Amino acid sequence: MKLLAMVALLVTICSLEGALVRRQAAETDVQSLFSQYLQSLTDYGKDLMEKAKPSEIQNQAMAYFQNARERLTPFVQRTGMNMMDLLSRLMSPEEKPAPAAK
Repeated sequence: MKLLAMVALLVTICSLEGALVRRQAAETDVQSLFSQYLQSLTDYGKDLMEKAKPSEIQNQAMAYFQNARERLTPFVQRTGMNMMDLLSRLMSPEEKPAPAAK
């Protein structure tokens, strides 16, 4: 009977140790995956900064704004002329015919 109790106790202890080792191994895997993710993210940021030089970004932005200005200037001028025409019509009412007498 004592032998059976000792074997059961030994099997229980061994299985608990195995579970503890597996848990620790799983935690280190998560930590290593997270550190690899952060490292790859950092490397990607460095590569992106090397590819996009500040002067190139500034030149692209200036070209974009110049293009937008060239396209929008005629539209703004037409809209301004139409608004002035509308306001002048509203400010100077034309003579309306008098209603017919009954």
